[in-house]
Formats: sequence, structure tokens, C-alpha cells
Amino acid sequence: MTTSKAAPSTVSVKVFILKKEYQIQCAPTEKHQLIQAAVDVETRMLAAKSGTNISSEKAAVLSALNLANELKGANNTTDILENVSDSIIDMKSRIEKVLNDKPVDTGVLG
Repeated sequence: MTTSKAAPSTVSVKVFILKKEYQIQCAPTEKHQLIQAAVDVETRMLAAKSGTNISSEKAAVLSALNLANELKGANNTTDILENVSDSIIDMKSRIEKVLNDKPVDTGVLG
């Protein structure tokens, strides 16, 4: 009898941001995305710190605010797209109703 091991529900991921190590638990399917997020955060923090003498804490807060603002903008865009999609579906319904209520012209006279 063979027993199969279930995939772990979480994995430990080690990331570095501004030369500090962080150990984070996540689902195995989210590991790559988490690593990419850490790279993005570090890039943003380095950009916030470049040419200035601000602390890492302030750079982290500025980066978090920028990310939150971008996320809000993306959510607003999603809302707009959903409204447009709803409008298109409504117009399609109206067009189909008009077409179904009107006799079709076959082009044959008489």
C-alpha cells in the first residue's frame, strides 16, 4: 500500500528588502507572486530613497501609499469596465428585442 503525501498548505519564502531578510508563509501557488511583490516593493523603496536621506520606514510608508493609490485606481477602472459591460449587454438586449419584433425583409417583392 502506498501513501501519497499531500502538498503542504503553506511554504516558507525568504525575501530580501533593502538588505533585510523576511521569512513569509504563503500558499505554494502564491510563492512566485510573493517573490515578485517583494522585488516590486524593494524597487519602489529604493526609488523613494534615491537622492534623499529618508529613513527606510518613511520609504516603506511612501511606497505603501503609492501602491494603495494604484490599487484604488485599478479598482475604479474595474468598476468603470463593469459598468460599460453592463451597458453593452443592455444595448444588445434592446437591439435583439427590436430585431425580433420587426419582420425580417427578405428582399423578395410581392
